[in-house]
Amino acid sequence: MSNEHAESVKMVKLILKTTLWLSIITIVEIVAAVLLTDLFVKNNMLIVLNSFYIIMSLAKAFFIVSVFMHMKFEVKFLALTVLIPMGFLLFAVITMLAEGNSWLEMRNY
Repeated sequence: MSNEHAESVKMVKLILKTTLWLSIITIVEIVAAVLLTDLFVKNNMLIVLNSFYIIMSLAKAFFIVSVFMHMKFEVKFLALTVLIPMGFLLFAVITMLAEGNSWLEMRNY
């Protein structure tokens, strides 16, 4: 009984820690959006800010998948079964966005 209780307390602490990290990352994103957007737009460096948002979103996705979807506790190959198709999907989305932008530029030419 005490072993189950200890594991339960450990899991609750992990969930609270993860929630805290997700909150901190979200607050940093909001502060960056409010305070830095005008600065980066004026200096034509919006790609840097957008890259920052993408990296922060991937960090949040990592925390959510690893803790709340229990991938951190799964067998390695089961996790790879989920993560590899996700990587291919991300690659496909990036490729389609680049291709669509190329078509848009050709159309405007």
